[in-house]
Amino acid sequence: MQLFHSFQEVTNCQGAVVALGTFDGVHLGHQKVMRTAIDKAAETGGKSVVVTFAAHPLSVLCPEKEPIRLATVEQKIQYIAGVGIDALVLLPMTRHLLDETPEEFCRQLLEYLCPAAIVVGENFTYGAKAAGNTQTLREFMAGHHIPVMALTLLERPGRSTPISSTVIRRLVTMGHMETAEALLGHPFALQGKVVQGDRRGRLIGFPTANMLIPPQMAVPPDGVYITEVEWQGQLLPAMTNIGANPTFAHQYRRIETHILQWSGDMYDEDIVVRFRKRLRPEIRFDSKEELIGQMEEDKRKTLIYFSSNDN
Repeated sequence: MQLFHSFQEVTNCQGAVVALGTFDGVHLGHQKVMRTAIDKAAETGGKSVVVTFAAHPLSVLCPEKEPIRLATVEQKIQYIAGVGIDALVLLPMTRHLLDETPEEFCRQLLEYLCPAAIVVGENFTYGAKAAGNTQTLREFMAGHHIPVMALTLLERPGRSTPISSTVIRRLVTMGHMETAEALLGHPFALQGKVVQGDRRGRLIGFPTANMLIPPQMAVPPDGVYITEVEWQGQLLPAMTNIGANPTFAHQYRRIETHILQWSGDMYDEDIVVRFRKRLRPEIRFDSKEELIGQMEEDKRKTLIYFSSNDN
């Protein structure tokens, strides 16, 4: 997948079918928009291109009100590439971009991409103060004979409400990881660098790879989770604790992941922790022995999960 960080960088994408959206988390609804663009591009013989943004508008306008994110920029790029898109225009969220009128934004699409067609979700907005919508987009592009496809929002299975990043954020922060995965189309994941811990896990037979809580990201509630670790092209079964480890004094909130049936050193390495299922809330134990007994039970349940799911 080609990657561009401005309209001015774009090359060899004239006549593409363009998918527009914010696409936080790249959930199933977002994937529907992108795959429609891919299918349409196959019909026209052109490329499929996603035009999206590196951050939410509130990250610039009012940072304290910015919604927590479902993916880092790097993860967003990977998820979009995984859908099969030919090129991605990832626009930095700047004051200049936010001040552009809907017409100015559309003119850049014309100048640098000259799209054969445009695909959006029916709730798409753009331009300063979100003044542009699917209707204004259609009206502008009609003058240049470019069709705009505004897709009905994909609904949650068994419900009449649409899949949305807002709903998935709420599911993640409540610990409903399996439902969040079902709506995302992939496990919710946190990415970060492995940092030095207090090495207590190693002393009790459960060494962990520790990550700090990443800023601006949605984070599941404190507790123990069945997870997988992506590291150096491997996908490793694991179990993860989020919390301050209340059995021991003077702790701080962090993410501690014990990789099953593996030993080694990941310090300063970047890893991705994929959350599959919440096992239990975090518990304060009266002794180290009680903690070890519970962790052995958590490990047993985790091994059963991976065995039954063929992971």
